[in-house]
Amino acid sequence: MQILFFCLIPVGAILLVFSIKSLKKTFSGNIILEIPFNQKSAELVIDKPGYYSIWHTGTSFRKAPVDEFRPQITERSTGSEIRLIPSIFRPNVSGFRTARMELFRFRAPAGRYTLDLVEGSGISGLESRIIDLIPAPEVDHSRYFIQVRESQPGIAVVIGRLLIIGSGFCLIGGLVFGILARQIFNS
Repeated sequence: MQILFFCLIPVGAILLVFSIKSLKKTFSGNIILEIPFNQKSAELVIDKPGYYSIWHTGTSFRKAPVDEFRPQITERSTGSEIRLIPSIFRPNVSGFRTARMELFRFRAPAGRYTLDLVEGSGISGLESRIIDLIPAPEVDHSRYFIQVRESQPGIAVVIGRLLIIGSGFCLIGGLVFGILARQIFNS
């Protein structure tokens, strides 16, 4: 029985590697379009149907103007608007000088679109109030960008996080129960 518990350790390690690779694909997709915040409209060309995400990128430790705009994507031929789904948990990637955060996800077929940054707020009222409380200086709008990136379905993020938790249970549980198996099952 002890060997069976110790076998959970390599299973947990394999799950951990797989889930990290899955999440990495979600957060580091190819950039389809990048525009400065000052440019309020741009043409977006999507070559293949799939899942995409809208990120904002700027200088670290600065107050981003996410409450000053709302992205809107419309198909050029029909004028129909693509439904943007707010990101769950607002995934972000930070470095020493720059940081980026996912704002929205959407699914779109191949085609030509227009990305507009319209007046309004793309975040909830609670998030807007929290931003107002932050004492950080305002970001320079010329160094603030909006990116559209290739992404994975939203369920991939949830499954990736659950797999990381499951791999942690396998690694820690396999080690602990492997060591304590003789005392647990001999009593």
